[in-house]
Amino acid sequence: MRLRMSFKSDAGAGGPGFTLVEVMVAIVILTVGLLGMFQTINMAMDKTVENQLRQKGAEVAEQHLSDLKARAFADVVGTTRTFVPIAIGSVFRNMSVQSEVTDLAATNSLTKQISVRVWWRYRGRLYEHQTASGLGIGDGTTAN
Repeated sequence: MRLRMSFKSDAGAGGPGFTLVEVMVAIVILTVGLLGMFQTINMAMDKTVENQLRQKGAEVAEQHLSDLKARAFADVVGTTRTFVPIAIGSVFRNMSVQSEVTDLAATNSLTKQISVRVWWRYRGRLYEHQTASGLGIGDGTTAN
């Protein structure tokens, strides 16, 4: 039995190694996977900013309500509208704040209702947070 030596390459005959088509298919599959992963990261970052803005909106409303409740009873009147600048990372937004005080004189002249509405836009969508509270004089003797 004699062994024959061959100088032909075995790569073209299904031997070890990858063909150009196999490499191109692998690159396409990896690219699609990476694009999907980047899209997921982008969506997660967007939702994080959206939730942080929602949290800031609630904080602004509660702070504004606390400021109104800290005033003297007679000074809490009318409707006001202001803008509050908010920065979250590289996102800057103006939040609109509207407070409305309703005098409940028909039922009790020593009680008022305070409503605070905060709204803002992010990526073309309108977001809103509302809070309300009652304000009254404890024993009803004087209203300063």
